[in-house]
Amino acid sequence: MKRIGIVLGVFGAVALLLGLVLLPRKRADEEWSSQNKIDTYWEVGDFELVDQHGEPFSSDALEGKIWLANFVFTSCAVECPILTHQLSLVRRKLGQRDDIAFVSFSVDPQSDTPERLANYSKPYGEDPRWSLLTGEIVSMTELITRKFLLPMSHGTDGSSPTKQTVIEHSDKMLVIDGKGVVRYFCSGLNSRTVESLTDVVQVLLQESGIY
Repeated sequence: MKRIGIVLGVFGAVALLLGLVLLPRKRADEEWSSQNKIDTYWEVGDFELVDQHGEPFSSDALEGKIWLANFVFTSCAVECPILTHQLSLVRRKLGQRDDIAFVSFSVDPQSDTPERLANYSKPYGEDPRWSLLTGEIVSMTELITRKFLLPMSHGTDGSSPTKQTVIEHSDKMLVIDGKGVVRYFCSGLNSRTVESLTDVVQVLLQESGIY
């Protein structure tokens, strides 16, 4: 009986430890789900920019497609590589579908020429469905802040001897439907991001009847 009691005690301790580990994760998953939901949010509207090949690119090219958007710049060393990697993982998980598109908008259009964007994209794998867009600083700022409703600002680091430019932008990744309406958005830096975006795109494909 004593031996059985010891075994039961060990199992009880293990169960308690698993509960302590899994409960916070479950709560975090529930919180993530409650904060990030598929809905009909707002219409992005039309835009005309230039892609990484130096070719004109307009919102017309995305009509009828489910597309993902993120906001990056090529000299960003911290968040942007993560955001771009996350986007590339979603691309791979969704497979080669022509009814899906991926768009990265530069938040540093004064520096991000088409050539720089093309070079930036190479480590993540070339994909004809992935467009990296740039344009005039005024038009890019207006597009991101007034149409995507996301923050974007340029300033100067006063503590830096070289007065380096500081670019603040959102880490959000958005899913937009074939009518140009934002249907979902979440942080692009979370461990749940790739799975969530993949699931949302599949739901919207089913919704549109093209799955």
